[in-house]
Amino acid sequence: MFSIVFAGLIFTLMILISSEGVDHVFGDSVISTISVEKFPQAIVFNPANNNIYVANRDSGTVSIIESTNNTVIKNIEVGMSPQAIVFNPANNNIYVVNKISNSISIIDSNTNTVITEVDVGRDPVALEFNPANNNIYVANSGSGTVSVIGGSNQTLLGNTVVGTEPVALEFNPANNNIYVANRDSGTVSIIESTNNTVINNLEMGLLPQAIVFNPSNENTYVANYGSGTVSVIGGSNQTLLGNTVVGTEPVALEFNPANNNIYVANVVSNSVSIIDSISNDISETVNINNVPLALTYNPSNNGTYVTGTLTGTEGLVTLIH
Repeated sequence: MFSIVFAGLIFTLMILISSEGVDHVFGDSVISTISVEKFPQAIVFNPANNNIYVANRDSGTVSIIESTNNTVIKNIEVGMSPQAIVFNPANNNIYVVNKISNSISIIDSNTNTVITEVDVGRDPVALEFNPANNNIYVANSGSGTVSVIGGSNQTLLGNTVVGTEPVALEFNPANNNIYVANRDSGTVSIIESTNNTVINNLEMGLLPQAIVFNPSNENTYVANYGSGTVSVIGGSNQTLLGNTVVGTEPVALEFNPANNNIYVANVVSNSVSIIDSISNDISETVNINNVPLALTYNPSNNGTYVTGTLTGTEGLVTLIH
């Protein structure tokens, strides 16, 4: 995608009280920046303890941010090249996908320790929790499959064949299906979660990279990295409703329930586009001084956290509000 060289481990917290040096439109601005470890690739909020968990790809670690004062309280060693992270509310565990290790690390968030690892397919890069069956779904980009891990017994239940290079997953609570963004196929596969079979494949833009569900309109949004667009899939008819032009090379999406908008991390534009879910047009653009890689929303402070890097030598988390 792009090349960044990292050196050293960063443990220093930097709080930026104002938005000096940051251009923004309308109400959202940067209020805090937190140093983590190398190449923070993915991020998730844990409502069980109000902490933020950050998967640091090049460190093989997960940083835990205490969200009351936005400080790193622990770094946990996981597998090689952690790429994605998800919270399981059925057991309060954190699941981390390790691409090079071809495994999933499971963290008990009560003790913040790794309790087990589960082997999956080749080059796993994405995760999703399905509350309809309490299972975890894993996109194996090298295998063209989605692995299913049982939420109760933490074991591999099986694999579903999808498109070429699946890289992102999303659960749709309106129909209990799993949506899979297949990067090289330029498609989204829809998995029926009762029997874990593919029931539909939809054509997207170039290189679909990320996917998120919007409960306010029951639509699913897909970031097309190669097109600089976000595709909108209708929740009722599961067809393409249209495409919204965002920044250059969008790589991550997040829904904000405080305003029902979709946040888009544009890695080359160094910006976050905000899509109004009523019109599906851009309502705001927040320009930040780092390379945005991933997003998560924190309902305890109504902030959106953006992982990235400032100079290529440090991992940062930017908080916009």
